Order: sequence, then C-alpha cells, then structure tokens
Amino acid sequence: MGFDRIKGRISVLDLEQLDILKRMVEAGSELAPAAALHYCAEIGLPAPTWVVEAASRSFCAHLSPNTPKKRGRSAGPIERYQQDMIDFMRWDQLVQCRYNQKKLQNDAELLRTDYKDLPLSEKQSHLKMINWAGRDWLRAYDCVSMMLRGTPAFGGPDAIKASYCRVEQNNRHPVEKWRYFLFDPEFLESIGLKHPSRWGQSSKWVPLYELTP
Repeated sequence: MGFDRIKGRISVLDLEQLDILKRMVEAGSELAPAAALHYCAEIGLPAPTWVVEAASRSFCAHLSPNTPKKRGRSAGPIERYQQDMIDFMRWDQLVQCRYNQKKLQNDAELLRTDYKDLPLSEKQSHLKMINWAGRDWLRAYDCVSMMLRGTPAFGGPDAIKASYCRVEQNNRHPVEKWRYFLFDPEFLESIGLKHPSRWGQSSKWVPLYELTP
C-alpha cells in the first residue's frame, strides 16, 4: 500500500512529524533516516519511499569500508548529536537565565514600591534570588553552569558561553539549525541516548540562590 493511499488514515501530527524528519534528511542529518524508520515502525506505517531511500543510503554508507573514520569525542553521528543536545540545552538555559535576570530586576523595583507589605520572609527570599541571578552575561554563564550540575550538559562558564555562541551561529543557517531538533525520547533510547527532558540532576532540589560554584 503506497504512502499516498493511507494519508487519510494517520493523524495530522504524524504527517507533521514525518515532514520534519524529511526536512532533516534533506538537511543532511545523520540520525534522521533512522529516526524516520523508527517512527514508521512505532505507528505501524509502511515507510514512505523517501524514508526507505534515506535509510538505505545511510546504512550502506555506514557499512562501506571507504567511509572515513573520525576520531575524538564527536567522531560518530551519535556522539555528534549528543554534543548538539548539550550545546542546545546550555543555550536554552542561558536564554531563560537572561530573561529571568531582566524580570528579577523589575521585581526588585516592585519590592521597593508595590510590594512593601509582603511578609519579610518572602521578601528576603526574593532578594536572595535577585542577588544570586545578577544582571550581566558573565553572571549568567556562572548561573547556568551551576543549574546544569549533575546533567550531561554541565560545564564551566567558558563551556556554557562557547555552546551558546555555537548555537546562535548555527541557528542563523537554514540547514545547520536542524541539528538541534530533539528526536523522540523512545528513538533516542533505542540508540543509547537520553532525551534532555530525562537527564535530571544528581543532587536533591535546593533553592537556586543556594547553589554555589
């Protein structure tokens, strides 16, 4: 049964997911062919022709003795994607941190004006958070480093900055930005990776303002 014959029998979300994966294949993603094949198998969908062709090319290239073997931490497609996920999570946390820095500075002004009657304990907690977060980029790198402790994305402030710059640069490119697409958690686990949403932290929860380098 051809793909066009069964379009009406699968959800719009399935079609959208396959369209995203097709774009990633066209952009040169090394994991997208396997992800597309895995997705079709999971939902019981006969693989579209483009999935079969992409998976075939990828598999043959992997088996070919003429394919150059790279060395280092990001030698293979899985290792490279793991690093891309690390870069993306650092970037995402830094974007959120910069947003929160500005919001907290606004909160500081409200504490001095509109929230004068706030209980002392709550006011002190807010002030601790405002002081901890700071207001500049250098402090943001420090904060993100502490927030990511216990996850694969943990790194020093310099590593956080490098990842942020890398993602910012790649996001300006219509092809390179696809490298930061987060695949389905089940697919990632099938190739030995964890989805960032499942990374977690090793230490028990504490207020952010109690984190130290």
